[in-house]
Amino acid sequence: MHRHGARPALLTLIPALLLAGSACAPTPEAVSPPSSSAALASPVRASPTASVAAASATPAPTVIPPTSPPASPTAAPTPGYPMGPGSFPQNVDPLTGLAVQNPQQLDLRPLAIVVSNFPRTARPQAGLSQADLVFEAYTEAGSSRFLALYYGQSADQVGPIRSARLEGIRIAPLYDAILVHAEAYQEIWDQIYAAQVDAINEFPAGCPAICRDPNEKISVNSVFGNTPALDQFAQKVGMENGRPNLNGMRFDPAAPTAASAAQGAWVEFSSAALAQWQYDPGSGSYLRSSESDAGALVPLADRTTGQQLAVANVLVLYVPFSYFVGATTTAELWDINLSGSGHAVFFRDGLAVPGTWKRAGGTQPLQFFGAGGQPFALKPGRTWIEVIGKTSLTVPSARLWRFTMRFP
Repeated sequence: MHRHGARPALLTLIPALLLAGSACAPTPEAVSPPSSSAALASPVRASPTASVAAASATPAPTVIPPTSPPASPTAAPTPGYPMGPGSFPQNVDPLTGLAVQNPQQLDLRPLAIVVSNFPRTARPQAGLSQADLVFEAYTEAGSSRFLALYYGQSADQVGPIRSARLEGIRIAPLYDAILVHAEAYQEIWDQIYAAQVDAINEFPAGCPAICRDPNEKISVNSVFGNTPALDQFAQKVGMENGRPNLNGMRFDPAAPTAASAAQGAWVEFSSAALAQWQYDPGSGSYLRSSESDAGALVPLADRTTGQQLAVANVLVLYVPFSYFVGATTTAELWDINLSGSGHAVFFRDGLAVPGTWKRAGGTQPLQFFGAGGQPFALKPGRTWIEVIGKTSLTVPSARLWRFTMRFP
């Protein structure tokens, strides 16, 4: 593995359930990695159905050089805020801005685990409440899939784990993360090899790192990971190489002043895949609801805790999508382009702030900027990132901002 703000122009339209799609399980895929890579196909960009103004010029993101941790742990300092985007104290998780119970956990690379959202029988998922960051993006057949990053915390059960997709290959290197998945299409294996992404597949990792639940009758819902065992497997096969440089994000408990009130966000990936984040003033967090088979929005819980998923920040990123044409598979595959920068909307403390996301380097976290190109401070805690098309429709509101997925 190689180691290494201006307000968007928004289309104020009433969103409709326009992107119909099936919520069925995808076509069966190859179980184990191939012995060699086939020629890579060239991606084809889909025709846009709407337009969003280009991002305004803002200062370039800060490229932060790696820092070496001390040979032995020192007394854990109390985090001082605001914090970042420079170096973080040795006991502070740079992906959450929070002190961790075990600073030695931060000497390991993050795990980027592909977690199912469809079929709906996969819900409630396990372990998402212990992830530092969760990315959600459109995959295929009207469905979305999660990529959960575990760094500062461990989780004994994460899943159901699903097959790798292109968005995981694009996101994992930004956090020097090890991609964890179960199965993949041939074209996805080719992309993993081409991008030199360290990946742990169900085979040969096996149990206890990645296990099958014998009581689960639906096979795509039966695969679960254990992050301590995954860390041990990564060490065994030589994927660990010291503390990664994950500086780049900024955190501050103080709410932003240049913001508008908003109760949350409603994201429509398709008529079959809906996500709602509602701000809860009592806990100061955003609570997740998803569509049900009956069409109603229902709370999305973590099966290991029984509690509704709650995060400190919700970020909506406008990212170019392109249709990927594989050499052998006819499956619907989408690629995302996280180079350069793009528009974004940040939600924290019951507020909405239009801004910009930027990519600073190959293995450095995405950076976020508000008005005037200043680094945007996230609330210390967990963050959920919704990735939608660059030309997606947006309706600002003092209640729920509405985002309707559009390609590219």
